[in-house]
Amino acid sequence: MQQQASRSLLRAAHASLKATWFSSSVAPAAAAAYSTSSSNQGQIKWVFLGPPGVGKGTYASRVAAALDVPHIAAGDLVRAEIKSGSTLGQQMQQIVSKGQLLPDEVIIEVLQQRLQQGHAAGEGGFILDGFPRTAHQAQQLAAVTQVQLALNLSLRHEVLVQKCCGRRICGHCGKNYNIADIYLPADPASGQPEIVMPPLSPPKECGPHLETREDDTEEVVLRRLQVYNAAAAPVEDFYRASGLLLDFEITGGIPQTLPRLMASLQPYIDAARSSSSSSSSEKEQAAATA
Repeated sequence: MQQQASRSLLRAAHASLKATWFSSSVAPAAAAAYSTSSSNQGQIKWVFLGPPGVGKGTYASRVAAALDVPHIAAGDLVRAEIKSGSTLGQQMQQIVSKGQLLPDEVIIEVLQQRLQQGHAAGEGGFILDGFPRTAHQAQQLAAVTQVQLALNLSLRHEVLVQKCCGRRICGHCGKNYNIADIYLPADPASGQPEIVMPPLSPPKECGPHLETREDDTEEVVLRRLQVYNAAAAPVEDFYRASGLLLDFEITGGIPQTLPRLMASLQPYIDAARSSSSSSSSEKEQAAATA
C-alpha cells in the first residue's frame, strides 16, 4: 500500500515536470523536431547491453568519444535528477531510499527529455548504457527513439565474478581500479578463447586508500548476475527479432579489446556516415531546384 502511494506521488510529480518541460521556450521546438518516425539520417543511436562488470560504461564512453556523440548513462541521469532537488528528483529519492525500483515510465521520461535536449542542441545521436534492462523498457525506448544498433557485450561467467570482486575505489581521489589479474587458457572443446586481463593497478599514492564496494562480494555478484540473466534474454530477443543485435565477446583488456570492437562497429559507422552523406546530397539537390 505504501509503495503504491509512493508511486502515485512520483507519477504526479512526473506529470508536473512534464508540463513544465513542454511549456518552456526550448521544449516545443525540440519536441516538434524529435519524431519517432523520423529516420534522423547520419545519427548514431546505439544501446550497449551486457551484464554487471562487463564494462558497458567504459566501452560506451570510449566509443562515444571516438565518434563524437554523447555517452548517456541512465543511472547518471537518475542521479543527476535526484541531485537537482527538483520535485521529481525528491520523489525519486523517496523511492530509491526505501530500496524500491523506480517506475519505468519515470526513467523513460527523464531519458526522453535528455534526448530532446540533445536533438535541440544538434548532437549527432547517442550511445546509451544501463537502459533498457527489460523487454518492456526496450519497447518503451522504441516508442521514444529509433535505436539503430544494440551491442551485446559478453564475458565468461567466472571472469565477470573475478572482475566484480576485484573492483576497488580510492577513498581519497575517487578513481576506480581493479586488482584482479585474470588468465584463462583457451578451451578448444567448448570453443572458448583465451582470456588475458591484467589488473588496473592503482598508483602508490592511492594504495593505502583503496576501498571495496559493499555489493562487490561474491555472493552479491552471483545474485546480481542471476537477476540480470533472467531479464537479459527477452531484451536480446527483442533486438534480435528486429535485426539490431550485435554480439561481441570480450577476451582481453581495454587495449586489446577496443580495436577489435571498433573494427566490428565499422560497418555500422560507415552506414551512418553514408546515410548522412546521402541526406546532405538530397538537401543540396532540393535547394538547387527550388
